[in-house]
Amino acid sequence: MLIFIIFSFILYLIGSFPTSHIIGEKLYRIDILRIGSKHSGLSNIYQYSSKKIILLILFIDVLLKGFVPTYLVFNFYNEYILASLFLIIGHNWSFFLNFRGGKGLSISIGLLAGVNIFIFFILVIFFLLFWIIVKLRDSAMPWILSFIITVLVIIFDALYLHVFFQTLSKMSLYSIIFVLLLLLLRRILVDGEYNNFNLRIILNRIIFDRDEK
Repeated sequence: MLIFIIFSFILYLIGSFPTSHIIGEKLYRIDILRIGSKHSGLSNIYQYSSKKIILLILFIDVLLKGFVPTYLVFNFYNEYILASLFLIIGHNWSFFLNFRGGKGLSISIGLLAGVNIFIFFILVIFFLLFWIIVKLRDSAMPWILSFIITVLVIIFDALYLHVFFQTLSKMSLYSIIFVLLLLLLRRILVDGEYNNFNLRIILNRIIFDRDEK
């Protein structure tokens, strides 16, 4: 238990590193917690950044914050894989931003890739498919749908088909499920608006990343 707590704390601090917020302040002299959707995620700084800066943020959030720590825990300390969820918790509710943060999409992609790189390819394939079908360029719907379908595919294969993910441990499977739940929860719980809920708002926040279509 003590080792799990230590891992969780370290991974929480890694996830808490506010990449987009720091880049916004240092390069563009803007506080992204005060503009746009008022969160510190990539989508909120996208319109102010060049493609090179966006790639830098993705490199840090997906690879360094998400993939590398999860890969190390998964391959060397698999019994503590649930601790990797604190990467997302730190990203979404950062200690360095008074427990505000991003939406968790980029770091969740890195985390799933760290568990199994094949999951990443499935996720991207579904994303491209939904990106073509949905045609909503200003929403996260293709990514959200991709995460939901990918997690369902993993669960079905691990429990019944045993083709691609038969070697996943129960803890790894639970981690993947909780990644999706944390992703959806963060989109619903907008900072400072925890009491403003109805079904329409919840669905709009999940699908369109805002209260209105």
